[in-house]
Amino acid sequence: MDADEAREPREDLGSPLSPASHAGSEDLASLECERARAHWRARRKLLEIQSLPDAINSEVETEERSSRAPVPSPRAEAEERVARLCAEAERKGAEAARMGRKIVELHQRIAGCECC
Repeated sequence: MDADEAREPREDLGSPLSPASHAGSEDLASLECERARAHWRARRKLLEIQSLPDAINSEVETEERSSRAPVPSPRAEAEERVARLCAEAERKGAEAARMGRKIVELHQRIAGCECC
């Protein structure tokens, strides 16, 4: 018990509170809640600020790693793209040839069929 509590008269908890003291206790509770919220807001801000150096360091490390990576030349990129397009064209050509053979087979079957 501190000195302020010793000087204040104690209220009988069993007695009904007067409207003025009831309003005062609500105000006190409201202030206490606001103080707690302010404390946690400040704590969250502090944690955010404390995490900033780690985030900055990781971003710098990422940038350093990416700057060390060899940058492909535009010519190499173009050659790679041409090779990809050629492979795709060959695949599509083979697919078209298969479809053409199937069409010829179907046409021959239809021509050989005496039912029509």
